[in-house]
Amino acid sequence: MNPSSDLCNKAAGSLKSAKDREQAAFLIEAMAEDRPDDLSLAYHTAMEVGPRWREHIGNSLKRLPETQTILERLDA
Repeated sequence: MNPSSDLCNKAAGSLKSAKDREQAAFLIEAMAEDRPDDLSLAYHTAMEVGPRWREHIGNSLKRLPETQTILERLDA
């Protein structure tokens, strides 16, 4: 096993995760403006899937505080 190869794979995975979060943030912001009811339903459905989903969603939202605020305001 090549340590530098492992490092490259981790870096690529980290970049992909960051890109995925950016895309999610963009879509959530757009849906909050245009289709807030659909966004609320999708968010609540995802949170009901199970504890692992809630954990992953929560971890992502910790890195996206503005997106977390948008989702919290859906139920306000």
